[in-house]
Amino acid sequence: MGTETIPEIIQRSLAPDFAMGWDLYTFLTPLYGARLGLAATTIGVIMSTFALATFAVRLVMPHVVKRLRQWVVMSSALAVAGTAYILFPLLTSVPLLMALSFVLGLGLGCAQPIIMSLLYEASPPGRQGEAVGMRTSLLNGSHTLIPLASGALSAVAGMGPVFWLLAAFLLGGAWFARQRIE
Repeated sequence: MGTETIPEIIQRSLAPDFAMGWDLYTFLTPLYGARLGLAATTIGVIMSTFALATFAVRLVMPHVVKRLRQWVVMSSALAVAGTAYILFPLLTSVPLLMALSFVLGLGLGCAQPIIMSLLYEASPPGRQGEAVGMRTSLLNGSHTLIPLASGALSAVAGMGPVFWLLAAFLLGGAWFARQRIE
């Protein structure tokens, strides 16, 4: 691990996949809800189930990581999130969108603590701050570029392909994380 560069460590941490999933949820869900003709309050309720799940999953994460290795949790979380994004543009029912948002929140919510742990473990001694700084820079860039690119894609091809492209990235990340399981 000492020969890896900080960008390689960031890439291995899967931070871009999870950040993309989170960013696009907060960007696309209001747009998708508006396209369905949902009231702003209804869209807010759907999104609140995501937030509730991210809170709930973090309460149980200490117990989960005692039973499962971090890479198992990471690959499972990516697979759950990717599958949710495949289904999202196919649903129009508010209760189903709420349930799917909750499942997506579980998947994306459990990742943050594990990513930080893996990033710390993979960083060379004395360079953990540099790794966290690079990760933060990458995430800040993604907060700008990903919604911009997804907005352009949805204007051209509709919202379905944006959800499905994100699903492909997340499922690819799940495959990558599965390779890390020894």
